[in-house]
Amino acid sequence: MRNPQRFDFKFFSVHQSRSAMKVCTDSCAFGAFADIQHARSILDIGTGTGLLSLMLAQKAEHEIHIDAIDIDEETLCDARQNIKSSPWSEAITLHHADILNWNHDAVYDMIICNPPFHVRSTIPHLPKEAMAFHADLAMPFKELVYAIKKKSHKSTNTWILLPPNEMEEFTEHACKAGFYIHQSICFRDTVQHAIIRKICVFSLTQNIDTAEECDIAYREYVGGPHTEEFSKRLSPFYLFL
Repeated sequence: MRNPQRFDFKFFSVHQSRSAMKVCTDSCAFGAFADIQHARSILDIGTGTGLLSLMLAQKAEHEIHIDAIDIDEETLCDARQNIKSSPWSEAITLHHADILNWNHDAVYDMIICNPPFHVRSTIPHLPKEAMAFHADLAMPFKELVYAIKKKSHKSTNTWILLPPNEMEEFTEHACKAGFYIHQSICFRDTVQHAIIRKICVFSLTQNIDTAEECDIAYREYVGGPHTEEFSKRLSPFYLFL
């Protein structure tokens, strides 16, 4: 029986006993599909257990440095353990801070964020869960967009994962701040299901061509095998692929 406090990948493990945001299929797909291209400096906003930073570090075929930031100290204890025991501990620096008022002058080639996405909804009693899942409390979309803009240069690619409705709201704020969508990836549980999550890649540089779009299903059908595209992307990470 799988230990819910630990998730093992092929080349690293994620301990998550202190983090409200556990490893899930959506976050794993996000890390697997995120393209680091020629990025040498990466900012991971709301790193949680450090999962996305670890996945990006594993994918890098060139020298990179990742600054991973989170507001919750207990969650960062998990991230420190996970990063220290990984092969990429020298490539990732953790920061205990709030991105909305982080006093750090660097700009980055790539920014990645799976932000809290509940908006105008009932707040849970546990403060850690409230901060992890509710944008109203932790990262209001408008403020997050301007925090990202401060950390971007003209060629920075910002990768955001949200449910479809929340992505529409985030995109509205991003476009008003001068961002353009360069790519979008839609995720479904199966080919028959509706879209549950969406990745959008934003940049301050206007794209010449039409934004690239693709649609990915995790499985062929409920309880069935993973789709070929999902398996190809996740096979470098998942133990059973």
